[in-house]
Amino acid sequence: MPVRKYRSIYESGRKKTERMLWNGEYYVQKVRVMPGQVVPEHLRGPAVCGSGCACNETPGPKTPARDGFDVKYQYGEGCLSDQLLGQWASHVAGLGYVLDPKRVGKAVESVFRYNFRKPIGGFSNVQRIYALNDEAGLLLCSWPRGNRPRLPFVYSDEVWTGIEYHVAAHLIYEGFVAEGLAVVKGVRDRHDGLRRNPWDEFECGHHYARAMSSWSVLLALCGYGYSAVTGRLRFAPKLSPDDFRCVFTTASGWGALSQTATDAGRTVSVSVSYGAVALRSLALQGDGRKVAVRLGGRSIEAACRPLEEGILEVTLSEPVELKPGQRLVITMR
Repeated sequence: MPVRKYRSIYESGRKKTERMLWNGEYYVQKVRVMPGQVVPEHLRGPAVCGSGCACNETPGPKTPARDGFDVKYQYGEGCLSDQLLGQWASHVAGLGYVLDPKRVGKAVESVFRYNFRKPIGGFSNVQRIYALNDEAGLLLCSWPRGNRPRLPFVYSDEVWTGIEYHVAAHLIYEGFVAEGLAVVKGVRDRHDGLRRNPWDEFECGHHYARAMSSWSVLLALCGYGYSAVTGRLRFAPKLSPDDFRCVFTTASGWGALSQTATDAGRTVSVSVSYGAVALRSLALQGDGRKVAVRLGGRSIEAACRPLEEGILEVTLSEPVELKPGQRLVITMR
């Protein structure tokens, strides 16, 4: 299928999503039954009368399905915590925005505002309890504008660390650093070694894999990305950018990144501890026009240009392959 065909499908789907699902604060779900399709009995919720109670009387005008019943296990007009799961994954992969950037920022901020409870307090949950009393947690869904389905998706009132971490990372990607860190703190306070095992963030079983989304919090805080195809490394810390150090990984090697700043300029260091990392360019924080690059004891010519607001692209005159014991140092003034 040609690239233009994929692009056409994407543009059409994006426009339809924006038009149909955006409610001004976040993206919702439209529950519809296609003409000619029959919802099985076991997926039908209780009928709704005009007063809104569950009974066998004539359905009211706001019933989602055509025949006077709710379709079970949906969320409808709710604020779903992972409504932007694909956009988060796109950020992690360095693919940019799938939906309107301003709406994405508004939506993830709404998830924090409506679903993060500090403390969780007396919130009623008849399913599994992963947060309680004075603990903080992010609900999987809430209905700030009402119209909660009578039988929403089963886990809607639970708190899952795997969802909390990816929402925290997404908040950081969108510039809500304090909010993202507040969600992470809520998770770690619940797993402090006294209340729960700090090495076992269980959900549907112990050592549940979804909590591995926690790695994306590190990526978001580092503003890190790497393309093996182009040899470009991106590094733009969201926290303490004038004195920051972190680990980084690629498919071919791993090492450490650091960034320091003084009145004289900003210095970024890239070192490899294992394997090898190929580099042709780096996207770094800065607004200077002079750049100096050194690999070990020798200088490498490089050019820089503004890539986006606050980010410079430093392009090396020759590709380099960093190996253990080597350090690439970039100084910008």
